[in-house]
Amino acid sequence: MTRMLTVAIATALVAACSNPQGDTTNASPSADTSTPAAVESAASTELSPEQARQYAHDAYVFTYPLVLYYRTMYNQAIADGMAFGKWVHLGTSTPADTDIVTPNNDTPYSYAWVDVRAEPWVLTMPSIEKDRYYTSQWDDSWGYVLDNPGSVNDGNDGGNYLLAAPDWDGEVPEGIKRVIKGESTLLGTITRTQLVGGPGDMPNVKRIQQAYKLQPLSAFLGRAAPAAAPAVDWPAWTEGDETTDKYWDYVAFMLPFVTSHADDAEALAKLKALGIEGGQPWDASGLDPAIREAVAQGVQDARKEFDEWGKNPALDSAKIFGSRESQGTDYLNRALGVYLGIFGNVAQQAIYRQIPLDSTGKPLDGSKASYTVTFPKDQAPPVKFFWSYTMYKVPERWLVENPIDRYSISNRTKGLRYNDDGSLTLYFSAESPGKDKEANWLPSPNGPFWMVLRNYGPDDAIINGTYKAPDPTPLAE
Repeated sequence: MTRMLTVAIATALVAACSNPQGDTTNASPSADTSTPAAVESAASTELSPEQARQYAHDAYVFTYPLVLYYRTMYNQAIADGMAFGKWVHLGTSTPADTDIVTPNNDTPYSYAWVDVRAEPWVLTMPSIEKDRYYTSQWDDSWGYVLDNPGSVNDGNDGGNYLLAAPDWDGEVPEGIKRVIKGESTLLGTITRTQLVGGPGDMPNVKRIQQAYKLQPLSAFLGRAAPAAAPAVDWPAWTEGDETTDKYWDYVAFMLPFVTSHADDAEALAKLKALGIEGGQPWDASGLDPAIREAVAQGVQDARKEFDEWGKNPALDSAKIFGSRESQGTDYLNRALGVYLGIFGNVAQQAIYRQIPLDSTGKPLDGSKASYTVTFPKDQAPPVKFFWSYTMYKVPERWLVENPIDRYSISNRTKGLRYNDDGSLTLYFSAESPGKDKEANWLPSPNGPFWMVLRNYGPDDAIINGTYKAPDPTPLAE
């Protein structure tokens, strides 16, 4: 498998956004519900540079998931002999794994993609032990989370699930628990299998991974396959295309694979006003140079907006990962989820708390301080399954090489030591906190870093924000 490169990193705050003053300290990104004048007629009239810049910003935010999901799919199902319907099972993540940003080290991933144009596919989940978490998250090309067969939604007894096209209305076969459909004919999964305790559990994870199954509906039923869908000339992905005019070619390429939702009419009209339509590469050669420059500026505006929100500890993971029902036309939050951690899951499965700052409000930096987090007795995150901290160097948002090869620490970490009063103290530092504390040590880089606190099967107190985990406290020198 060719390792998929990281999602591009951006810079600072935007000119044309929902919070134009750039003060995002206590805000939350939200959809722009205003209706720009004459969007419908703009397709047939000349845009001003100001309109073009705003439309390009809005169109980039709207379509970012579409292009980045193509990028992911290309590397996992198309390039270098990969295939649709083929599982790629990974082990525990290490710093060498750069397939996605902010990987976790708790639930080894299994990737797969299906093309459901010709017929549905059937996902089969195995039965596993009751105290292990697993989930098969499926997303469509817009980045909406469609379903999660597995522990939270179904228990651990396994079963069969039908993956179908948006307009599929066939008979549901016996033995299928439910049908999963989104707004595209290309669907992808990250299926997560909990690693319990440490690397010694990996053989058990691999056994479960090998039991995940995907097959066309015709094969599941033992029937002849229907006629194949038309062959596709998939454009090769080049890293960095998301920052150039070629980005719009991918948008145009992907539009025929998605449905047009009525709620997206205004966003689609802005695309058309910019000359971007399904199946046709974007031709900017005849544009006024000022308009072309305005489009490029609009793209940079959007990317700067992503970066600023990505550094904001107030960002709510419950809002940036979700379904069409939960996110609707909140395109900014949807795009932020893809930018910060493509295939992040919905709140009922996991809540992700990004931690870029310490308790004094300063950026975390292993060259400047060591840090601790202490949970008083019985006040650790309330979860059904488990919680964990994972360490990332920035700006890459990749795992951190360290002398003990530990990339995350959780309540399931073997050897974790509690204080005499029942409290739990964790250590985050570039240097060892001392042999007597290394069981509770998560090594940091000797430089800037951030962490993610993941809560699997979160209690309502985590989902609604009434439970607050303590921030990392810098140790006095």
